[in-house]
Amino acid sequence: MLPSLRKTAYDPVKSFDPIGRVGDVINGFVIHPSVGVKTFKEMLEYAKKNPGKLTYASSGNGTANHLRLEMLKLKAGVDILHVPYRGGADSLTDVLPGTVHMMNEPVSLPHVKAGKLILLNINGPVRHPDFPDVPTLAELGITGADVPIWFALFAPAGTPKAIIGKLNAKLLEIAKTDDMKAKMRAVNAFVPLQTPEEMAKALVEDIKRNNDLINAANIKIE
Repeated sequence: MLPSLRKTAYDPVKSFDPIGRVGDVINGFVIHPSVGVKTFKEMLEYAKKNPGKLTYASSGNGTANHLRLEMLKLKAGVDILHVPYRGGADSLTDVLPGTVHMMNEPVSLPHVKAGKLILLNINGPVRHPDFPDVPTLAELGITGADVPIWFALFAPAGTPKAIIGKLNAKLLEIAKTDDMKAKMRAVNAFVPLQTPEEMAKALVEDIKRNNDLINAANIKIE
């Protein structure tokens, strides 16, 4: 998110050539059981009836996890109080006892499995294999609100296309193996199989979507 919020010495599109995505995070909004809601729909109903009462912990202003909340507020028309922390572990410390009600971090998922938190949805195009009954935002009728969290490989701008192509082919080869799929699942991620051209297009769309959201929500980090 940094180039959208602060001046940088590089251009995220022009300074690099995409090689391929290496992992998209699969997680979603979780809520503490003390709130008394069990589904995403119930959470929205509670938020609308109690504006500003629900609290949400993020890794900090301008992070992807913060933007996910702002996108939800924009798309669903709810008022949820943002409480920024210095990282996912810090925020989890206050979410587990219910001091803060919600978060959207992969670090919360083991606590969902332990029954300490409730997973309301998945942010992403696919459901989490460990939580097959939990729907995606799109399945819940909230479209265009995911704010993907993804990681990728880039090369310096001007790298020969033949080299980019070889690196992308190897990346896809590894991503298709059962071993890599298992490793990605262990860290709550999956690898989208994209060509460099598809990734370049996705990057431009991602930057535009984030810029529009940052402006609409008036998000600042300075």
